[in-house]
Amino acid sequence: MESNTHTDETIKSFQQLRLRRMLWGFTAQLLTIFIVVALFSYGMLPSWVVGVYLSVTLLASSGFLILLKTNTNLRFKDPSMTAGQILVPLLPSIFVMFFVTDPQARTAFMLTATSGLVFGMFALTRSGMLILSMLIAGAYLLLLVSLTLFAPQRINWQVESVMVFSYFAVLVTISYLTSFIAGMRRKLREQNHRLEQLVIRDPLTELPNRRCLMERLTSEMSRFERRTPEPSSLCISMLDVDHFKRINDMLGHDVGDTVLRRISETLSNALRKSDFVGRFGGEEFVVILPESSLEQAEQSVKRLQDAVAALEIPELPNGQRVTVSQGLTRYYPGERIEQTLKRADEALYRAKAAGRNCIIVVDPDDEDPFLN
Repeated sequence: MESNTHTDETIKSFQQLRLRRMLWGFTAQLLTIFIVVALFSYGMLPSWVVGVYLSVTLLASSGFLILLKTNTNLRFKDPSMTAGQILVPLLPSIFVMFFVTDPQARTAFMLTATSGLVFGMFALTRSGMLILSMLIAGAYLLLLVSLTLFAPQRINWQVESVMVFSYFAVLVTISYLTSFIAGMRRKLREQNHRLEQLVIRDPLTELPNRRCLMERLTSEMSRFERRTPEPSSLCISMLDVDHFKRINDMLGHDVGDTVLRRISETLSNALRKSDFVGRFGGEEFVVILPESSLEQAEQSVKRLQDAVAALEIPELPNGQRVTVSQGLTRYYPGERIEQTLKRADEALYRAKAAGRNCIIVVDPDDEDPFLN
């Protein structure tokens, strides 16, 4: 339930960010609307053209807003609809530019179309930006061809050739710069992700480290406290590799590291999706089993124990196998994390004393733990 809530909150946060970007785009469209109204007031545009432009622009903007508000945009490859929000407003602008009586007035529309291209840096790749620039340039060329065929009095090719060259140069420059910035942002996100992994991951086993483990345990305890009383519990197992010091002393630390990596991989693969395992330190691991009774948790950790015992590690001589001992307990509502871990650690110590390769289960409500 909490995972779904977290996902919903993440989606809502991203949708709000996309809405802000969309509002920035609408601000740019308002500038174009101002230009259209100004040209109409100067007698350079007929009223019906202005009416068509305003209607189409309002319809397109409303469509994008509805897609966002209904979360329909999440079905798209680019939920931000970046390319669409750049290209769609261009169509009514091209329509208006055809009817402008003064060719120099078209320059204003070219500038607003260019500014809209900058929004591509939020989502588009370099090739995407270049393709988008080509489409904008192609639309303008199509406009010039239409003017040549149907309204040659509104076009001066000597002037237009210079404008077209300048416009293309500006589009290519902007597309390259914005894509370069977008690439830097992606690299920064990747580097931040790697740094996050370095902070929360154990470099040897690649499992969550002790810091991440404690944060997860705190989160699970808080979630357990918020739930209504139910049969399931929050269980914790402290796991230790048997005779690990002997492996290091006799075979070397390289073999010991290999053993820890193989055990870590085995533990990760044998757990349920809702369970969590991290390296507590040295050859000790902690397994968190939420929404499990002690009996269910015991079955889960027994599966871990069997999976480790079945491991074949070529680096160990004569087919030697490794085993683990575990101390299993459940969280008692209201206690501190340290108390729960201490109880699990004491159960682990008793498992070691009982001959290793076994599980000691301690219920905080019972006085006598039992051996399995």
